[in-house]
Amino acid sequence: MASETVIELQQIDVQFSEKGQEVHAVDHVDLTVSRGDIYGIVGYSGAGKSTLVRTINLLQRPTGGKSLVLGQDMLSLNAKQLRQERQRIGMIFQHFNLMNSRTIAENVAFPLKGHKSKAEIKAKVDSLLKLVGLDERADAYPAELSGGQKQRVGIARALASDPEILISDEATSALDPKTTSSILDLLKHLNETLGLTIVLITHEMEAVKQICNKVAVMDAGRIIERGDLLQIFAQPKEQLTKDFIDTTIQLDAALEAVRQEPAVQNLAPSDRLLRLTYVGASTDQPLVATLFKDYQVTANILFGDIQILQGTPFGNLIVVLSGTSADLARAFTYLHDNDVTVVALDGKEETPA
Repeated sequence: MASETVIELQQIDVQFSEKGQEVHAVDHVDLTVSRGDIYGIVGYSGAGKSTLVRTINLLQRPTGGKSLVLGQDMLSLNAKQLRQERQRIGMIFQHFNLMNSRTIAENVAFPLKGHKSKAEIKAKVDSLLKLVGLDERADAYPAELSGGQKQRVGIARALASDPEILISDEATSALDPKTTSSILDLLKHLNETLGLTIVLITHEMEAVKQICNKVAVMDAGRIIERGDLLQIFAQPKEQLTKDFIDTTIQLDAALEAVRQEPAVQNLAPSDRLLRLTYVGASTDQPLVATLFKDYQVTANILFGDIQILQGTPFGNLIVVLSGTSADLARAFTYLHDNDVTVVALDGKEETPA
C-alpha cells in the first residue's frame, strides 16, 4: 500500500533582494514526504535548505509554487486558519529559542496558554518533560541547563500542541557529538512511538545517517539528488553527495593514508587499487575468499569499514587486487553480479565494468 503523503512541495521558488541583488534561494523544488518518514535535507550553508523547509509552515512565503501540508493548501489559508494549521507542525531550532526568564515548565506550557485549563496544562507539561527526560528539572531555568537539555526543552515545547510533523532546523548544530547523538536518538524514539513525521535540516551527513530513512541533497537552491538512505549511500551519483558520504565514513582520510602505503606506491602494472562498496546481503558473501578460490585473484585489504544503516549492513573496502587481466575481468563480473560497486582509485583509464 502506498504511504500517505503529508508534505508535498510543488515547484517551490523563493527569491528576494539582498544588498540590491536578487537572490534565488530556492529554485523550483519539488519535495514529497510520507507519513512516518524521517526525511533528511542536507547541504552546505547557503544551499537553501532552511528556506525551503520554512515554506512548509509558511514562515517563509514562496514567490512561486504550492505548499500542500496534511491535506491543506497552505497558501490558500487566511491568517486565522494558518495559525491553526501551524499547530500541527512543530519546529525546533539551532539556538533553542527559550525564554530565559521562565522556568522549563513555563517554556513548555507557553504554546498551551489560553487553549487549556491550568490542570490540563500541568498534566501535559509533566508528561512532555518525562518524555524528553527532564521531569526532574521542571522548576529550573534555561541558564541552569546544558545545551542538550535546552534542546530537549525545545523539543517538548514543539510537541505541546500534539503536532503530526516536526521540523528540525539545524537543531543539533550547536551541540557536541555525544549530545547530538542523544538528541537524534530522542527524535528517532518520537518517530517510532508517536508516529511523528520528521523533516531534518542539517549540514552533517552523520546526522542523516543515524536516523533518516530518506535523504535529499541540496546545492544552490536545488535538490540535486534524493532517495532512500541506503540507495544514496550505496550508489551516490552527484559529486557533492559522494563528498558528504566520504567525509562521514572518513574515507577521504583513509584513502590519503592508504596512498602512502608501499603496496600502493609500488603497484605492479596488473594490480588494481579499488574501492568496493556493498550493502545488505552482499556482506554475507565471503568476497575476498571467493576472489582467491574461484578466480585466482588476491586481495590486499588496506581499509575496511562496516556500518549499520536502517538496520542494514553497509560496507566499504579499499583493496589492491592482483591477478592476470583475464582473472581480474572475471572477478569484476563476479563482484557486480553480487551487487558490489567497484570504483577504480588508481587513475587507470580502464575502469572495472
